[in-house]
Amino acid sequence: MKRSVHRINRQPEAGVALLLSIFVLLAISVVGIAMIVASGTESALAGNYRASTSSYYAATAGLEEARGRLLPKNPNSFDVTAPTFMPAFGTTLAPAQVRYILNPNGGEVVAPLAFATPATYPDNEYTQEFTVNPLAANTQTIPSTSANAAGVTPPLYKWVRINAITEKSIGRDINGDGVIDAITPLFYDSALTPPRLIVNALPPSTAQQVFEITALAVLPNRTEKLLQYTVAPRTFNLNFPSALTIGANNVAFTGANSNPYQVNGQDGSGGGPAVPGCTPNPATVKNAIGTTNPSDVAAIVAGIPRPTHYTGAGGTTPNVAQVSLATSLDTPLDTYNTVQAITSSADLVINGNATNANMPAGMSASNPMTVVVNGDFSMTGNYTGYGLLVVTGNFAYSGNTGWNGIVLVVGDGTTTYNGNGGGNNGFNGAIYVATIWDASHNLLNSFGPVSYDISGGGGNGVYYDSCWIKAAQQPATYQILSFREIPYND
Repeated sequence: MKRSVHRINRQPEAGVALLLSIFVLLAISVVGIAMIVASGTESALAGNYRASTSSYYAATAGLEEARGRLLPKNPNSFDVTAPTFMPAFGTTLAPAQVRYILNPNGGEVVAPLAFATPATYPDNEYTQEFTVNPLAANTQTIPSTSANAAGVTPPLYKWVRINAITEKSIGRDINGDGVIDAITPLFYDSALTPPRLIVNALPPSTAQQVFEITALAVLPNRTEKLLQYTVAPRTFNLNFPSALTIGANNVAFTGANSNPYQVNGQDGSGGGPAVPGCTPNPATVKNAIGTTNPSDVAAIVAGIPRPTHYTGAGGTTPNVAQVSLATSLDTPLDTYNTVQAITSSADLVINGNATNANMPAGMSASNPMTVVVNGDFSMTGNYTGYGLLVVTGNFAYSGNTGWNGIVLVVGDGTTTYNGNGGGNNGFNGAIYVATIWDASHNLLNSFGPVSYDISGGGGNGVYYDSCWIKAAQQPATYQILSFREIPYND
């Protein structure tokens, strides 16, 4: 009897499906885990970005608060909220003097000079720049105004510091003399080509002091940002070689017959109202009358009825000389561009004829303003203006009216006197008259004829005053010269 033998043929694919399923499950698990990790990383990155951005804007808010409050026109300006906090515009803040705006959150303590207490946000950056700690005796602090807006959450910056800068603090030899000066503050001279920083203990009138503004922001999660501006006031660089300056070709000049009337180029000789923080220098003597066209000198002299009343540089009377103008006013085009810049930041622009009744009610010796009249302007009665006045038509005034600051009669280039002599008011600062366009207001290539007629005029006259020239040019803004982010080390 034969045995039956059964062969079992095992397939080589047996178990492969299970193995593949395990591999697929593993791959899906790895992908899932990777997605979870990636999602967490992205959330962390997004959170870090939000925190970094929030702290950046909080610090920027501090910088901008300080920059804005430097402007006299700001309702929360330092001049209004803390008059002794910053020096008057045009005077210098010594490098050792340090100013802080403090912005504590809730009941916390913000003490930038407490260098041994990290919890109070010490200002170690100042020490890095100046290699010494600021002295408490040279430091002033004021609170932030950021919480004054109802319903608005204030930014979470802790402090803002304002100080002067020197070559040492910025680590640069600005004037190339091989010495890193730690004492002399730096100024920004926009009249240079190109505009740049200068080191000068007695800077020219075109140079303005540079301030450093530094802000520290710290969020509740301890995200920190330390940002810094260097800023300088942007002014119009108006400076004058004479008490009365005329940009013209062919001047028709008729002077005043009144005995009290004078034109004097000695700084502060008119005895105008004092400008806080500024003292005229009697040793500075400009021309009484200056004209850009040398052939007009004789014409002006011939129109002066009382020669000894026109005094200034050189010692001879009447003092009338050919002069050169600053680049902001030396051609019709430059003058026009300057007027446009002034107009863009003026307190009041009047399109049409005006009188002193149209002047801003808030104008005063302590609050000089910028007014542009695109037309004729007539001052009558007992009126005194303060600040920077631009008249593109005819400028008329009488003996009991006056102006402290700068008067630019640029456009038609005509000035006339209203009245029959007499009066006791005058002009302290400077007057500039120029014809820059034709009858259709097309700009001229060179200055046109000027008519200056104050025959029979009264009043005290025109007196050069550097303090009022500066006061009339309150900065329209503080321009940012540089910006940087600094690692904060508490």
